[in-house]
Amino acid sequence: MATLSYPGLTANVKYLNDSTIYWKTTDEKDSVAEETNRMVVKKIDGTKFFVSWIEKDGTTVSQVIDLEKKTVEAFLTFDDAKGKRIAQTLEGTFEVDK
Repeated sequence: MATLSYPGLTANVKYLNDSTIYWKTTDEKDSVAEETNRMVVKKIDGTKFFVSWIEKDGTTVSQVIDLEKKTVEAFLTFDDAKGKRIAQTLEGTFEVDK
């Protein structure tokens, strides 16, 4: 399991196998969301990975995880409250739980 910490949001992630991710997020208002999704993983180099998936509501998540620097950069696209497609970037930390 891994913990990804972004400003205002924490995600606990389990990589169930090479193509399945389970995630559970908690935001600063204690709102919780969780899903299991099919994912794609691509090794960039010895310590960096590109991870991407599509959530049930259509949100797309693409991350670059750097195991050496313990960082994660995420790019999300999703529909806002009015149905308009928007994008968001997040930067955070990545810790493998022991």
